[in-house]
Amino acid sequence: MILIPGPASEKLGRKIASILKINPHPVKHRIFPDGESYIRFTSEDLSDDVLLIQTTAPDPDRKIMQLLMMAKTAKAMGAKSLIACVPYLSYSRQDKRFREGEVFSLDIVLGLMDSSGIDDLIVIDIHNKENTLKLSEKYDMCVHCLDAIPAIANYLKDNNYDGAYSISPDIGRKELVQSASKILGGGFGYFEKIRDLETGEIVMEVRDLDIIGRKAVVFDDIISSGGTMSRAIKGLKDQGATKVAAACTHALLMEGAEQRLREAGAEKIIASDTIQTDYSEVTVAEIIAKHIISI
Repeated sequence: MILIPGPASEKLGRKIASILKINPHPVKHRIFPDGESYIRFTSEDLSDDVLLIQTTAPDPDRKIMQLLMMAKTAKAMGAKSLIACVPYLSYSRQDKRFREGEVFSLDIVLGLMDSSGIDDLIVIDIHNKENTLKLSEKYDMCVHCLDAIPAIANYLKDNNYDGAYSISPDIGRKELVQSASKILGGGFGYFEKIRDLETGEIVMEVRDLDIIGRKAVVFDDIISSGGTMSRAIKGLKDQGATKVAAACTHALLMEGAEQRLREAGAEKIIASDTIQTDYSEVTVAEIIAKHIISI
């Protein structure tokens, strides 16, 4: 197998290569003054199974285009099979057409990847696994959805959050916190929107859990603006939680997000290295490497 880390995931690619005990072949790349990408493979012979590692944030349009360019070229250079590991897949939140006239972004991205010659696509904590897998059925490309939340929960367990509650910002992430709770051991819950009958104000509250004096971790797949996460953290602090951590797989962390989380009361912010940030304390390299061996 030839492992090729793309411009967006060179560090993660090297970690995966080390676990698989193979040499990585990072590409040569640069950005032209007009914003276009130049990419050249450093291995001239690609007549083997090829594994591309390329996340798609920040700057999703550029990162996706780079991935498509690498995939198409690898197949043209004789790759027997092509696996693309895209730890964070941009546009995955638009997994259906919510309103008439909207662009169905995820369908377009998957279609482009399929037509570029990718045989297997590996993603981590995709926004809606069920919708993504159903959508992918019409393509020849096989989609593999992996889960990083247990690895994050194990890290937190070893770093002062053993016994903490696992909390989801909404019921849609219930399965996510159920898996985390099996590791942390403190039970799980999710936020509900409660309307104050006197003021009409809507607040977020975890029901049926005694949070007072307890530690809690709010888990989500993505932290982008930090708005949802910060409201959840504030809700837990208002209900009496002593320590609250913000945990996610993909830390997009748009401008102001970190400040919002800190001001809401987050004692710790933790993420994986699907997107490399200052908070990427948990690597997904082993999760990916183990799955690649099984393909």
